[in-house]
Amino acid sequence: MLLKENKIVEKICEIPVTLEDVSENIFEGVSTKNILMHRLILPEESGSDSYYLCEGLCKPVFSEPEIVYPYISGALSEKFACSSPYRFMLPYELSEGDKKKEYNVVPPEELEARFPMAYRRILEFKNQFRHDISPLNSEDYSIKGKKLLEYFNTPKIIATEGYHLQAAYDAVGNSVFGDGCGIVLKDPSKYPYVTAVLNSPIARLFPAVCKSEMIFSDYTAPTVLKRFPIVFPDNRLTENLINTVSSYLVFLNRQKYATHYEVPEWLRELAGFYEQISSLLILDSYFLNDIDPRLLDTLEENIHPYAGDMDSEDSDSLLNALYYIKQQILETSGSGKFKFNMGLPGMLSFPSKQ
Repeated sequence: MLLKENKIVEKICEIPVTLEDVSENIFEGVSTKNILMHRLILPEESGSDSYYLCEGLCKPVFSEPEIVYPYISGALSEKFACSSPYRFMLPYELSEGDKKKEYNVVPPEELEARFPMAYRRILEFKNQFRHDISPLNSEDYSIKGKKLLEYFNTPKIIATEGYHLQAAYDAVGNSVFGDGCGIVLKDPSKYPYVTAVLNSPIARLFPAVCKSEMIFSDYTAPTVLKRFPIVFPDNRLTENLINTVSSYLVFLNRQKYATHYEVPEWLRELAGFYEQISSLLILDSYFLNDIDPRLLDTLEENIHPYAGDMDSEDSDSLLNALYYIKQQILETSGSGKFKFNMGLPGMLSFPSKQ
């Protein structure tokens, strides 16, 4: 079945359910008055959990790890998994006794007493880069983007834009992000599926749907992203398969980041293979609904969720298992009966082998 590109865009425009409908909130990340006061780089090798480098200066920085959090940057963000060498010093704390979760900046005198390394760093950068020797004021290190703080330590999807939209699932909810959107869903069980959709070829078509809004706002602004069309599969099998493959991809992308060196080609190919399966199932759910039942049977037979936490499992064993599953699927479809390329236009198609 061949769908012309303009027909695909028309079909997307007709989808009634949007990301806003399934989300509790979609919000922007933080911004700072002086990014050098906040953004740090995690050294590849360091025996101290309080030692960092200042981005752009490679200047040693020491700060209490209790107020330093992972920072996600659009240009360097990964699909599916939150991985970044950057850190963000966030001297805020949760207000006690309020019904609504709220974080407030730690006052300077309290910061000096509780987090003296962070206090000295902020004061040093204020003197050095602002040439301001006045006493430290909380406004010097306060942030814009308080909506993120309301959902701090809440599981969320972080959608950023590098070369194109990328979405990562932040299960802990403690990652700070700048450009992009945080997405908190109404139904937590939908996080794997929605993350996969935002990383699928559907995202490449989305700008064509929102041309008018994007004149005044970028791709990952909440006002634009709220219109992202969401279609859930008709059958539970397909959604379960996508959810499971999404968990594979979270693990694989973490492994890619954990190498610290150039990512091995076999690891890229393994991640690409499972991303191809995820995209195939999502595209079929959105447009075709005619995927070969024999291919579904093959995927169901081989793709299974792991019991327990994938992070706690032996990584080599998991990698071997995922490679074995890939080989089993390719061998079953090796006769050409099952094709991954569904005849979609070039902007949506993907190769039959990775």
